[in-house]
Amino acid sequence: MTALANPARRSAFHRELHHPKSNFLMAEYVEPIIPSEHYTKLLAPKLKKLGAPLECWVFGNYIDMRQMNLSEALDALIGMRSGTIVSCLPGKLAFLESEDHRIILRNS
Repeated sequence: MTALANPARRSAFHRELHHPKSNFLMAEYVEPIIPSEHYTKLLAPKLKKLGAPLECWVFGNYIDMRQMNLSEALDALIGMRSGTIVSCLPGKLAFLESEDHRIILRNS
């Protein structure tokens, strides 16, 4: 997270969020979301079942450094293809919407 405090590194991080390279995301933590589940009404309960609280932090290109209600964050992001992460449990659970992917990042 210290990299996000540095403006130059933060800018590089934001660029990488649009098209994450294979070495940006560790495959063992990536859980794809099937297209029929790309909706807040399905994703929010799934994330809550995995331990997500009602309030999460959002980092990225569309919304950045903002605490938001989980469902409101998902409503704002899904479909934007913006390169943004909803951090539900830091280091444990997040949702990523990039130009190419919608995935859950999970470290059990």
